[in-house]
Parts: sequence; structure tokens; C-alpha cells
Amino acid sequence: MKQKLYTAISAAIITTIITGCGGSSGYENPGDSAKVYKLDKQNGTQNYLFYGATNHKGLGSLQSVTVIDQNQTTYVDVNDTSDIRYPVLSTKCTYNTSDTTYGDLYVDRLSYVSEGKAYSVSMKKVEGEAPAVVQNSNVNQLSKVAYTKVSYLGITQYLTAHNDETNETVLITPDMEASDAAIAIGDRKFLTVTYPSFGAPVDGYLFYDNTEKEVQKCSLDMQSCNAVAGLSAGSRDFEGDIAGTTYSVFFTKEGLFRVDKRNGTVEEIGLDGHAVASGYGTTSLKGGSFYFIADDHRLYRANIKTKAVSQVTPKQDEQIERIKAITTKWVVYGSDTVLKVSKKDGSSADPIVLVENTKTRGYKYVTVGVGDRFFFVPYGVDEESGDTNYKACVADGDTAAVECKEHAFWAGFALKKSGKLNFESSTIYAPYALVRVDDTDNYGGGTLKAIDPDHPMDDGIAMGSVEKYNFQTFLSSYRYSDMMVDGDGGLILYAKNDTNFHVDAFYMNLLKKDSLTQLTDTDPQPDVVSGRDHCHGRHCMICHNLAGGKIYKDTNGTKSAYGYKIRLDFEDGTQTLADIAKGKGENFSTSLKNLAGHGGFKANVLNAEGTVVNHSAGYYHEGVAYANCNYCHARYGQTRFDAPGAIKIAP
Repeated sequence: MKQKLYTAISAAIITTIITGCGGSSGYENPGDSAKVYKLDKQNGTQNYLFYGATNHKGLGSLQSVTVIDQNQTTYVDVNDTSDIRYPVLSTKCTYNTSDTTYGDLYVDRLSYVSEGKAYSVSMKKVEGEAPAVVQNSNVNQLSKVAYTKVSYLGITQYLTAHNDETNETVLITPDMEASDAAIAIGDRKFLTVTYPSFGAPVDGYLFYDNTEKEVQKCSLDMQSCNAVAGLSAGSRDFEGDIAGTTYSVFFTKEGLFRVDKRNGTVEEIGLDGHAVASGYGTTSLKGGSFYFIADDHRLYRANIKTKAVSQVTPKQDEQIERIKAITTKWVVYGSDTVLKVSKKDGSSADPIVLVENTKTRGYKYVTVGVGDRFFFVPYGVDEESGDTNYKACVADGDTAAVECKEHAFWAGFALKKSGKLNFESSTIYAPYALVRVDDTDNYGGGTLKAIDPDHPMDDGIAMGSVEKYNFQTFLSSYRYSDMMVDGDGGLILYAKNDTNFHVDAFYMNLLKKDSLTQLTDTDPQPDVVSGRDHCHGRHCMICHNLAGGKIYKDTNGTKSAYGYKIRLDFEDGTQTLADIAKGKGENFSTSLKNLAGHGGFKANVLNAEGTVVNHSAGYYHEGVAYANCNYCHARYGQTRFDAPGAIKIAP
């Protein structure tokens, strides 16, 4: 999907508001309306903003790069190439080791690769100077490019690529210029940077040497590379760094290991004999600890500093499938159908269930830990009208008590330029503003608002709305980001059109009412039936929405069936043919409103000629209440309400 502004920012935010560094300036109460908390302009270094027109055929890449200020004045406009390749942003900030505070957070560089060359734009605002494009190193024939984000005193985006001129793999730092030579790194995968103490200047790198099959600690000039002894790691085994320390963490087949980047020494962190359950999302490295779901259906925590292992959930729970988020005090976990929280210290005898899916209720993929608090979005479908009600909810940091804003959706966060770091949460920076969508429609589109993080349920400042667009940034692909740094109050967001295949860029100013402005107007994509163009840049619920499902060749749902259709026959004699040709055609969907008011329905599987090849026994599906086909006809025999396996093409 389309890259959103500030992809480089993935650090955490905390709830403490630091006086004089942003935050609210009291509230206005205009007439009988709700309280409106206004935001102060943030002090410190300001930065420019950027946006681009999306290239939907490139899995979310951009066709252009335009750098603007808060007045939408254009300074850099690169529109002569279709090979921008996912621009990334680097940030900088100061760090105070005595009290773990940070200051002067701003966007430092915009980096991208186009036509085989790396480019960099200084995003820092300097009076009397305008940003300009600078070639990022003297390499002119790059291929196999990949950026690696390192979170250390801000974010730094390191580029690894193949230099076709010299036939070698090189490393390019964001501050290199056209006269600088890229660093030859041999056949190595870049992992992270090293430093003598947290907050000190970078003094080297950690690599995985593909030839020697070992992790190495290398000097900045690559003249010295030494194996990290005692670590048998593969190229995919690097888990990440522990903020506030000099430790990097590796999880291998042999166990969990920490590497001290000061000297390259290794220590194993035992897991008390527990085996980590297989599957996506069963581990999480957050806040100084390695969390893991074990094969005994319990959640555990391994403290990287002390090496102590403790139980987070004392009881077995087969609903523990994925770790969703970490807050200062809570672990949020569950599955696609349930969301639970337990205290990190293991003091919760029983988990607190936040949301549990039913046929018409559940939660969307918004699970964000913000300091002590946890933000999420439940939904409910009205069985009479078919309308969906989203709720922007926040769970209290001490009790997990939930407050919700009806017909609302969390769309993003902006970070404070100065505040106190929180190493024990998913992310480390403090919040400046919440971005919320109010008065949501069935796709989550509505009015975009700037919200004071101390008052998440209040009315906020309305930025504006755009018909048929939605700003559900949390529902987007890995190229999107939920944490942003503003420039003089300005932000760039990307919105998805509800009716066709395109995404556009929008400007908003957190300090100004009705400031939402559309910056791009890309051409709609034609119908896409297969390959890399599969709906990218489009809101997933349009295709994989509640009124829909997937057709398989077998009962267990292991093989997709292409070219078939679903027709719904209702008790009142009407029929609805669900839309197909989503992806390769095995998915089907229809508007929820098509299912309301017709009574129960019978589902028919049709082949390409329109002949019914399989069907349900009768009119047992009760309209909207049974619109989420995959919920009941689950895969691998995990069905509900007596559903006979996955939807398939033969009885």
C-alpha cells in the first residue's frame, strides 16, 4: 500500500505531558457544543513536509516527491520519474542520560532511490535556506535496494544496495553527499548500529556475514570486523535493540541471546525450558523484555537486562494466539476474534476481555500501546440497517477501564518534540496530538480531528472531511505509519477512496480548524484480478468486508478456488450476486445493506457458467447477522454455529 508521511517514525509515545513543550492550552466551550481542547504550537526545530502521488502498480511506491512547508509552498518537486521506491524519513533528537528525557525531535532527512541513484533532501528548516535534492553518495547504478530503520536518538535510515558499477554490496548513510563514496560491506546483511553507551555517538555496526555464516561487529570504515563469538544466528534471527541499553537481541533455534554492542559479548537468556509456539505474532520485543507465547498456551516475559523469566498469564488459554501491543503495565494479546489484556507483572489472575467477536461485533486491526494506555477500535453492525458503528476506545493504564467515542476511529498520533522517554512501553516518545475520525460511515470515513492526548474523548478541532475518502491509517499495510512529527503544526496523511483503486495525499494543520486540503488526485485503478496490483492502496474492507468470504476447493480451506461466484437467495424471493474478482477471484463481498430487510438467505456457489455447484441447506442465514461468512465457515475445521467447514465448490 501507499507509503504515508513519516514512515521513519515508529517510536513509542507516553502519556505524560511536559509543560512548555506542546500539549493543551485550556479549552474552549463554544455554546452548547462539547469541550474543544486546543493545541499549542510546538517549540524547537521545525521540519518540512513531503507527499507524493501513489504508484499503485508498485505496491505502494510513489510516482513523485514534493517537499512543502506549512503554507503548502513547494520547495522541491521531483515528478520526472516513476521509480521513487518508498521514500523514508530520518529523525534526530537530543537525549539526557541523567533523567532519560529527550528534546528537539524533528525530521532530518528524506531519502529515496530513483533511476538507480540514491537521493537525500534535508528536511530541517533553516532560515534563509531552502531544501534541495542532493545525490546521496556517488553511486550511479544501484539495484536490489533496501532501507533499514535504526531507532537510536531518533530514526536513521541506512540504505543497502548493489553497486552495479563495482559489482559489490554497499552501505549508504542518509547524510552522505554526491562526493561521498558508499561503504563496501561485502556479502553482509546490515542489522543495526553499535555505540559505547546509550546516547553516545555511533562507533560501528552489527552485520550478518552471509559467507562466514556469523554475526560480526564492524568498525565504521569496515576495516575491522570481528565475529560475535558464541552466537549461532541466521540472517533472520535479529530481533532488534533494547532502547536505553547497549543490548541487541537474537532469537535462534538454540534460544534467546543478548549481544552487548560495546564489546560483542554474548549471553544466553534461558526461557525456563519453555518452547515458543509457532506462528506469526507469538513473540514481541518491547520495553526491555522479550514476550513470547509458549506451546503450553501461556504468555511469558523474559527480562533482557536481568534475564529473569516470569509468567504473564498464569492460566492456560487457547485464545492466546498473537501479541498485539505492550503498554507500561499491560500486555495486549488474543486472536483475530478476541482482544484481552493482562498485567505485565503477572498479577492478573484472569485476563480482562476488551472485545470478543460475534457475528456482528468485533474489533478492527487498531491495537496501539501509548504509555500506560491502550487504543483500539471495536465495531458493531446494525442488523436492521446493515450500518457499521466504529468506536474509538482507550483503556485506562491502571484498571483497563474502557472509554469510547461512538461513531469514531483512531487515525494516527503526532509526537512531542520534547518529553520523557518511556522505555517500558511499545514506543518511547510522548504524544503531542491524537488524530481521530468522527461521524464515521460504513468504511470509517468521516471528519478528521486533532485531539488533545490528555482528553482523548473530547470533541477536538475539526480538520475537515472528504466525501468517499477514509483516513483509517491503522488499517493499512506495512508501508504506513501511525506516529508522526509535525512541521509548524502541519501533517500529511493519506486517504483511501472507498469506491475505486486509488489513494491520495492530504494536508492538515493541527492548529487550524478546517485546514484539510487535498494535495493529489490520482487516476482510479482499473479492476485488478491477480498479481502485485491486488487492491494495494485500497481499504481492505471494500473487498474483505463483513458481508463476504472466500471460496475454497476443500473443506479445510487449504486451497483457494478461482472463477466461482456466490449468489444469495433470500426468503422474500430476491437475489444478490456478490462481487468477485477480488485478488484472483476467490474472495466475494457485497454491501451489508444488501443483506438487510430480506429475511434469511441461502448461499449458492456458482461456477463460471452460472451453474449452482454447491449450496447451503436452507434459508438459515439470518441476514446481516450472518454476513461474515468466514467467521462461521472458518478454515481447518474451526467452524462455528454448526457451519459445515469452509465454503467450497462441491458438497
